[in-house]
Amino acid sequence: MFLLGNYQHSLDDKNRIRLPSKHRDQMGNKYILMPGLNGCIAVYPADIGEQKLLQALQDMDSFDPEQAEWLRSISEYSDMVEADGQGRFMLPKDLIELCHIKKDVRIVGAINKVEIWSEEAYTERRAHQDNSAAAFDERYKNLHKAMNK
Repeated sequence: MFLLGNYQHSLDDKNRIRLPSKHRDQMGNKYILMPGLNGCIAVYPADIGEQKLLQALQDMDSFDPEQAEWLRSISEYSDMVEADGQGRFMLPKDLIELCHIKKDVRIVGAINKVEIWSEEAYTERRAHQDNSAAAFDERYKNLHKAMNK
């Protein structure tokens, strides 16, 4: 799976959204929605999420108070959803509020998952990115190291 690109979208009056067809083609129609990094909603395909993601969560130490609280928090804001015949699924109200989503969103491919951002948070994040050639060169150095492990 290699999820790429970004797309503008708006929630409908029932807080439903549709992933771009090229993402749906790779992810299927059943998703795990979780709070993501930096205030986005992380969308994982359920089949991968049920394996790798579940295993990573189960490997956490639920007897460590800090990890137990994080596990509790992540699970109470997360949900599993299935797209309807038109590819739409509803975003849970708690996640919408947590991620400050109003109406307009940006759907971003993030390699192994999709991220749903409020348009305002997406624009703010992009405004602070260093997209100079030198910054990309540095990121590619890190990618190259990771590829050669």
